[in-house]
Amino acid sequence: MKLRWFVAAVLAAGLGLGCTHGSQSSHPREGLDTLRAGLVVYDDLERKYLLTSFFRTLRPADVPSVVAEVEKHRVGFGASDIRLWMLAWTRFDGPGAFATAADWPTHWRSALMKETMYAWGYNDGRAALAACKAVEVDEEDFRDLLCSNVIDGWVESRDGIGAAEYAATVTISRRRSRLAFRIVGNAKRYGPDTVIELVNGVPEDAPNDFKRAVFFHAGGVLARLDSERVSSWYERHMMHSYSLGSLGNIATKWAADHDPAAAIAWIEGLDLDRAHDKERGEAIGKAFASWQEKAPGAARTWLTSSTPGPKRDRTIKEMAKAITEESPAEA
Repeated sequence: MKLRWFVAAVLAAGLGLGCTHGSQSSHPREGLDTLRAGLVVYDDLERKYLLTSFFRTLRPADVPSVVAEVEKHRVGFGASDIRLWMLAWTRFDGPGAFATAADWPTHWRSALMKETMYAWGYNDGRAALAACKAVEVDEEDFRDLLCSNVIDGWVESRDGIGAAEYAATVTISRRRSRLAFRIVGNAKRYGPDTVIELVNGVPEDAPNDFKRAVFFHAGGVLARLDSERVSSWYERHMMHSYSLGSLGNIATKWAADHDPAAAIAWIEGLDLDRAHDKERGEAIGKAFASWQEKAPGAARTWLTSSTPGPKRDRTIKEMAKAITEESPAEA
């Protein structure tokens, strides 16, 4: 594999060029002895503890010494160890970290490059993706793999809005939808406020109807996290076209994790426009189907005791479907 990069590895490492994303740890700094101990211990938990203890306070001045120590103990320094190292290094010098990886003199170079691109994507997705596209390699498949690693790191980072901006431009619909799912799922780790901020940060005119994809997945996530909050959130957005298709997802997740009867009552009471009203019956059916799956006795009791009428048509249909195999006559 022939690669041509723009800076010598050792020089780049020493200068600390590149991204400044992420903050240095406020914990007391660990010395090189901690790194050396981590490099030779084979208990995986202890190894990760020691390496993380050192790398969380990594500074530009440490880089040459770390490169030398890693080279001494490279055998057994696996992909997860490389990722820890590069997550620390690319916080302050993405170009230098990647230059070192690309210029490594042995076949270990490929593993270094892949993990560096993930870490750089995590810390500065835009810069990492631009750099990845500029790398000259003999095998295009390898460049694609590097760029895929950048994106994997980016969607796992706190820069959800930046990752979403990129994902909206992806032309393959299945891949674009998958990225939306992953970006929203990552935002969920930080709570409802982060999910809502992500939705708000995606413009309504984002390419490929991407706002709608993000809203759809966010609705399901918020319904699982906080059913009361998702109702007011959806009502604020329900007259916008990007909310079309999301009500059923909200209904399913709400009924599965919270109070199904409350979900159905809320859906029935929504003041929907004509375009969205077509979703109402389907959403009620999905909520009831979810209820029927987790607590069939309670679902059946609620349905048989409720007032008959057109608004119950969808729930009756779902109940009939659920009991057809076990009791056709009752269905």
